[in-house]
Amino acid sequence: MSARPPAGQRALFEPQAVAPSAVSRLRALALSAPSRARRAGSRVEEDSDTLEKLRGYAVDLAARFGLRYTSIEAEAEGVVEHYGICYADGRIRIRLRHATTGRLLKESSLVDTVCHELAHLKHFDHSPRFRRFHERVLAEARRRGWYQPGRAPRTTKPRLLWEVVR
Repeated sequence: MSARPPAGQRALFEPQAVAPSAVSRLRALALSAPSRARRAGSRVEEDSDTLEKLRGYAVDLAARFGLRYTSIEAEAEGVVEHYGICYADGRIRIRLRHATTGRLLKESSLVDTVCHELAHLKHFDHSPRFRRFHERVLAEARRRGWYQPGRAPRTTKPRLLWEVVR
């Protein structure tokens, strides 16, 4: 007797697929999840890409306002006291990630921080002169489309009359 039914006929009993156990599903999930090394690599790449973008903005803004800096670097991990810092020798360090979540900060926050630290190259304090100059640098970043704070305004969809009356 053969295991297969003759052509055109169905088998009396079809083999049933057995559902995998919870343990085997978890094992498969663990094997398919990215390793920490890969996740760390993508985080390093993400930081590097973000930093390069910020450096490009800084080059243009510094040239526009006649400012000179020596380098822009990522702040050391674990620093939570400030978003950025400017040293007298022209080094600028920017914190790229949120202190508690570890996510990249919003681009508008990063651009604001770069503008703030660039303004310190001219006024090494937080005087009214510094604040006015910082606003000028920030306005230039906004004009170029790099600084876009806030969310996009919500568009409200029109409601039908019977939805309003309820």
